[in-house]
Amino acid sequence: MRRLVILLTMGWLTGCASVPAGPVAGAESSDAAVRGFLAAARGNDLRGLASVWGNAESPVRDRAKTAEVEQRAMIIICHLRHDQATLGMPQTGQGGRQLIPVDLVQGDLKARTTFTTVLNPKIGRWFVEDVGLAPVAAFCR
Repeated sequence: MRRLVILLTMGWLTGCASVPAGPVAGAESSDAAVRGFLAAARGNDLRGLASVWGNAESPVRDRAKTAEVEQRAMIIICHLRHDQATLGMPQTGQGGRQLIPVDLVQGDLKARTTFTTVLNPKIGRWFVEDVGLAPVAAFCR
């Protein structure tokens, strides 16, 4: 009987395991999170963008409805379309966050915005927590 209970418990725990949604969440470094975010924006890749977008607790895709994530990602992608991107030197922000200035070029338009990245200590991966969209508003036509 005891063996049956253990086997049933193991089967139940195995059945409750979650399956990751899309690519591995986060990036190995702060810079890699920003580069991945920009690459996803340039390629209109909603899943790629969502894979490096989050906070110190979890990726945004794990805590928001899919439709909401997609709508927000489409707005971000519109603002971050670019032909060229150059990352500046990161500065340390509040709570260990990294503030990374990024120069973007889209045709004749040029703008500098700042990405805020954060380390998720649970999984040891970096996420883009925030990006300033106001400086790149002209990119979204």
